[in-house]
Amino acid sequence: MPKTSNRIDEMAVTGQKMAKPSMSIDHLIAKVDEINRQYHDFNELHLSVDELGRLIRVNYKNEGDFEVSLTGWLDMGQVGTYLQNYQRMFCLDPNRLDHFFDMDDATEIIPISWLRPTRKRPMGIANGFTKMRQAYQGSIPRRNPISIRPNAEEKDLFDIIDGNSTYFVAKQIGMMSLPVVL
Repeated sequence: MPKTSNRIDEMAVTGQKMAKPSMSIDHLIAKVDEINRQYHDFNELHLSVDELGRLIRVNYKNEGDFEVSLTGWLDMGQVGTYLQNYQRMFCLDPNRLDHFFDMDDATEIIPISWLRPTRKRPMGIANGFTKMRQAYQGSIPRRNPISIRPNAEEKDLFDIIDGNSTYFVAKQIGMMSLPVVL
């Protein structure tokens, strides 16, 4: 039975020599990890490698930890194409701030590294993923920019007044900057 894993060191190893593919399993694993960071609903992608280490199947695990195959057995190139298409269809583009946020002339865009959260609520973050996805897809109005104030102790840093959960979601999906209102 194939072993399911996202780590190369956990995969079944065979004594057979194989030609080095143009796309590595490490690259595919990194792509799956990126997709799992960006796609924050209940499903999580995993790769299964066949016993000979030549073919890969893309699976997902739903909220009930039930694993289902999304594809049949594919070679690495086919898996790479599948993952690119999956990401294009289902993942959030962290560079499209205009899809997430309602911005106007008073909105500033600053690096996320300048921001300091003032609280962390797990339920707020979980709800934030849903709201960010819905705003991105246009099914609800776009989110307001994050409200900030200057940090009292560190120059050039800002404390988040409103939008802490949005900050954590933005970091996880790979946003490098966020719209803010001082």
